[in-house]
Amino acid sequence: MARLLQLLGLSEVTLALILGLNPRTSMGTYMTMAAVGAVLFYLGRWLER
Repeated sequence: MARLLQLLGLSEVTLALILGLNPRTSMGTYMTMAAVGAVLFYLGRWLER
């Protein structure tokens, strides 16, 4: 379960960074996606301990 959360968090951050390169859209959505991904990743790290 912890590894799955880490994978989901990392993929969420990566997707947000790639989609955030589009200059015609708002960065707020992608910043939120990156923050959620980081929270998922660190939750997985915490559960792994």
